[in-house]
Amino acid sequence: MRLQDRSIIVTGAGRGLGQAMALGALREGARVVAVDRDQQPLDALMETARDVDSAYRISALAIDLTQDGAADTIVAQALHRFGGVDGLVNCAGIGQETIREDFATHPVKFWEVGFDRWRTIFAVNADAVFRLCCAVLPGMMTRGTGRIVNVTTSLETMIRPGMSPYGPSKAAIEALSSIMAKDLAGTGITVNVLVPGGPARTRMMPGVPPERLIAPDVMVAPATYLLSDEAGGVTGMRIRADAWQSDLAPTLALAQAGAPAAWPGLSGGAARSPLPSV
Repeated sequence: MRLQDRSIIVTGAGRGLGQAMALGALREGARVVAVDRDQQPLDALMETARDVDSAYRISALAIDLTQDGAADTIVAQALHRFGGVDGLVNCAGIGQETIREDFATHPVKFWEVGFDRWRTIFAVNADAVFRLCCAVLPGMMTRGTGRIVNVTTSLETMIRPGMSPYGPSKAAIEALSSIMAKDLAGTGITVNVLVPGGPARTRMMPGVPPERLIAPDVMVAPATYLLSDEAGGVTGMRIRADAWQSDLAPTLALAQAGAPAAWPGLSGGAARSPLPSV
């Protein structure tokens, strides 16, 4: 029970990748605050959770992450139900399917995206992540430990034609995750990025045959490892879930599937900083 009695918040927990990671955390002994915008998928998750965890250590919260105060409300629920927050998985996201469902075959040009849609996608995919990370930090800082896992996407998706604003919003969180990991060095709090490794079997890919998509369950093994005490020395990394080999020891699996987050070494290596080292 890798996550025994650890309190974990999972956003986007009603469906797809988030649902798989929420149930995976439960199976590993965690107490889970499952967050989603819609109540119906959360109700279905709660029913499934009864079969997974006899102690029923799960609390569901339907909330719009773009609302002011949403992050504080989520953390308050975790404090009320479970006494604190040991880990946070930022998985909630929306993409090009909210602009048009056939975006895969009829790509959306960036100039076709209205500013309201741009702002909404960034509000869910980027702003909400920033707010939740800031909301959980005080408690983690006090305890001297914590785990943050941010779900982004492949570099190819971030820069593929027709993938704005989804790609840029995920690139923003990739960069933020790298900065957070550095800013939190020595605090006992780790920040890592987890990606499926390609298009996943979620509602973001309407019309694509399921067999061509990555199953959400690939996220479970690397996510539960990154949320555990075992991964206390792992931070600032990007892990590709479909490359994670569960038959290997976690450190070996990490070496196979992981690399530093946020594209270090592009364009001939690190740029020289004009600022003095701190």
